[in-house]
Amino acid sequence: MAEMPQLLNGYHDNHHRCQLFINLNHENPPQTFRLRTVKTPWSIENRFLEHLEAYGLLHFANIAARRGSFTADPSLLTSLVDRWRPETHTFHFRCGELAPTLKDVSMITALPIRGVPVVHPRVSPNWPADVSARLRLEMPISDRSGPPRGVPHSWLRINFEILSTHADPETTKRHLFAYLLWLFGVMFPNSHGDVVLPGLIYFSAKIVDEPLPQNPPYSFGSALVLLCFLTHTEGCVMPLKKRHSHLKLHYFVSPTSFYSCGPGNTYL
Repeated sequence: MAEMPQLLNGYHDNHHRCQLFINLNHENPPQTFRLRTVKTPWSIENRFLEHLEAYGLLHFANIAARRGSFTADPSLLTSLVDRWRPETHTFHFRCGELAPTLKDVSMITALPIRGVPVVHPRVSPNWPADVSARLRLEMPISDRSGPPRGVPHSWLRINFEILSTHADPETTKRHLFAYLLWLFGVMFPNSHGDVVLPGLIYFSAKIVDEPLPQNPPYSFGSALVLLCFLTHTEGCVMPLKKRHSHLKLHYFVSPTSFYSCGPGNTYL
């Protein structure tokens, strides 16, 4: 009978967050994650519904628009991420392994899981000027040193949340572009927490500029699963190097309908 291969990688195990619990004298004791999320919702403008539905974003937009639509428990989510293994991309429990799947994305967010991969082209170094030109409003200068990290969430919402009932088509497009940036920032959060990454500008512009498709062209659900894996892997490793860690994608981290499998077997 062939020998069972080692399931857990020694390097990952030595750098896993679980070592903080094993070694109680560690200089960085285990801490509860801080949640990276948008605290203020953005109501959906009726004139955006056609575009959101055509690209399979309407249900997710409704989730993001509801104040208090879900409650996140940082301690519970931290406990869940502590059981994530980057070797298998599964949560390890005594009952076996649990894995988030595309089915979970489809059931929870209703995002499309078929279509073109969500991969943006190379981001132009002049993206702040491009955004300012599209919105006809200068982007604010960041207080931090270095180049801008992204488009600020609060700036988008404060300046473009309210659309006049008498707005012309060009003004409506500008507000739709700003709303899509904000929505993608909620869908694909980052470690900064308060900005939309520049790579998402491309998809907002494509949705605004192109004719409405018959079927959703982009597989946003697949990208969300990938980000889920990357977020958990980052979360279970980074606390050893950083004193404060942040948890992104907390609205999808809970395994509500994950597939279960026995120890050592992974079904994704």
